[in-house]
Amino acid sequence: MSPADLWLHGAVPVLVTALLARALWAWAATETSAAWLLTHRRAAESDPAPASAQADAESPWLVVLLPMLREQTIAPAAIEAFTALDYPRDRAAVAVITTEREEDARRSARAGLPALAQRPLLPGDLRGLFPAARCPDVADAVNNAAPDQREQVLYDLYDAEPTTRHVVAEAAADLPTGRLRLAHLHQGDVPGRKAGQLNTALDQLDRILGPLGWTETDHAEHTYLVVYDADALPDTATLHSFARTARAHRARTGRRPALIQQQRLPLAARRPFPPAPTGLLLAGEWIYQLRRSLGIELARLRLHHWLTRTRLAGPLRTLLRPMIYAVGCGMAVHLPALRALDGFPEPMEDLGTGHRLSLLGADIAPTGALVLDEPYTDPAGLTNLHALAFTASARPDRHAAAIARLPSRLPRTGKAALIAREWADEAAWLLGAPLAAAAVVSSWWSGPWWAALAATAVLLHGPVLARRRAAPAAGDPSEDGVAAVVMAPPAVLDRRETGSGRDLAGRLRDHGPLFRRSGRLSGEDLDDGGHEVLGRLFDLIYDGLDRRGGLAAAAGHE
Repeated sequence: MSPADLWLHGAVPVLVTALLARALWAWAATETSAAWLLTHRRAAESDPAPASAQADAESPWLVVLLPMLREQTIAPAAIEAFTALDYPRDRAAVAVITTEREEDARRSARAGLPALAQRPLLPGDLRGLFPAARCPDVADAVNNAAPDQREQVLYDLYDAEPTTRHVVAEAAADLPTGRLRLAHLHQGDVPGRKAGQLNTALDQLDRILGPLGWTETDHAEHTYLVVYDADALPDTATLHSFARTARAHRARTGRRPALIQQQRLPLAARRPFPPAPTGLLLAGEWIYQLRRSLGIELARLRLHHWLTRTRLAGPLRTLLRPMIYAVGCGMAVHLPALRALDGFPEPMEDLGTGHRLSLLGADIAPTGALVLDEPYTDPAGLTNLHALAFTASARPDRHAAAIARLPSRLPRTGKAALIAREWADEAAWLLGAPLAAAAVVSSWWSGPWWAALAATAVLLHGPVLARRRAAPAAGDPSEDGVAAVVMAPPAVLDRRETGSGRDLAGRLRDHGPLFRRSGRLSGEDLDDGGHEVLGRLFDLIYDGLDRRGGLAAAAGHE
């Protein structure tokens, strides 16, 4: 058999079948995970959390960590949202960690302002120097100034722009009474990324929780550190959900989970996607992140949790156990586990923590609460994300070496299986797309049957499933259809268009139910057929955020 025959009649059928199976698996995993979230959310609604004013003996201590870098635009809204979370005020605190790296970068960038002032400015020229929303106004102000005044105008605007450190300090000084305690920490001029800021807070827990009567000697076993991004929109009942999950897991297994993961959904879009083709790429990434969140991250968490609570034979448990992808937007880590890991690992604190706890065989549990975060609307940020994720995931053997000194509940074969599975995932991530594309293109020469299956797989992966994951932000999609539907981002949190927070929530309800037909949805549509579960789930998300004021807070600070 020639190489061409081997490819057309051997490799192509296998790859096309795998592509179709993957599309069907993505649909099934997403649907079942959404149904699980809906079930747990309803259970939480029917089981009200205890009153927030006073803690009971079983309420864990919770520290919300918000590392911020160049987040001066959204810092006030983030502080308002997280300090308003519903939880006993004597058992939780919020710590905002700013960094001297931002101040150093501003000082260095200031030296380049004269060169910028010598030519007409575009908003893109000012990215990184000013908040994205301010760049058009700054560019107009400088361009409209007299030529001999342009440099001074740019200097004045730059120097008047507050840093995240100053914005957070002002917000902390004006914090209303009755909120969770807020601590503002500032990291010195040290190398590192987000993990370094988090470890700064880890080293100062006495300063954060000490005023509430906390000591590590007495309370470490009851303490979780909860990591979020500054752009996150949490449900107000989030902390009660973490506490409920920790209690339920301990009651079932006799152990506290080392990690509790909240599910994040990239629906808090504060900026629209740019025009095509860049916008098409970013909208495709948004749809992929929705599927990944429910169909991969949550599906793996549910499988891991099920394996923890069942009595399967060792070899079968080893075969099924997944590597957990922790996500640093709703990740609660047990303080003793974090101390054992020597803090949050670089370069990605979330993937590294999830991988290391997976290799230790630690208990990891999902919680039914949800948090909305912002999808990427900038190709540079997206590229940086994937580069860091690949770097953190590509060498699971390094994570294994980092925790080799620690006792593990996994046998050596279990660790080896996790490492091998992660390497296989990385290989599929690198080679899967080009191989699948080559197989689809070649499928016609393998026979009409394989060409039809390839077309079906492509449609399921792209337009068909995209239509069930995307809903237009406003108006109707264009009549030429599929590309417009894929391009449509989640409802944009733009106060100029949406008005009040309640109007915003109404728009989200009108346009927000995902994984369903595209276009506007009437009330009758919500009970229409196979996607009822997912439609109800997202209605509950938006109704809950509207009722608790999360969306109003977000819109009010844009």
